[in-house]
Amino acid sequence: MVKPNEHQIEDVKKLAKEIGVDDVRFKTAQIYDYENGNFLMPSIDKYSRYKKNAEGKYEIKNALDNQCWKLWHACVISWDGLVVPCCFDKDADYRLGDLKKDSFKEIWHSEAYKSFRKKLLSGRKNIDICANCSEGTKVWSDS
Repeated sequence: MVKPNEHQIEDVKKLAKEIGVDDVRFKTAQIYDYENGNFLMPSIDKYSRYKKNAEGKYEIKNALDNQCWKLWHACVISWDGLVVPCCFDKDADYRLGDLKKDSFKEIWHSEAYKSFRKKLLSGRKNIDICANCSEGTKVWSDS
């Protein structure tokens, strides 16, 4: 849900009912550069992942622990064989391996992967893709 489409909420619910959908849920959107506000941030609070703090800046509403199950259970392999930690690394900035050069097992147990996992556990805010990640926080709003 983003501001440009929030006016369509009732239309979506109506269409879902017409075509026999059992349940409709809306997901809050991850927004880059949210600290000073962003034109994509919904005006309806329950559809926003962010809130304004006492300083007038925006922050994620829910607490983010320094953990992520994905780093021990999943990864993303790009079209060209690069292994990155997750889908939040949309530009493959955190290349943890290359399947054209090494096996998946070697990459998964590599020092690069171990170092990335350790960095996350020491502070999510230290990794830009993790600082604004939705893993471990509420992302679904009530419809």
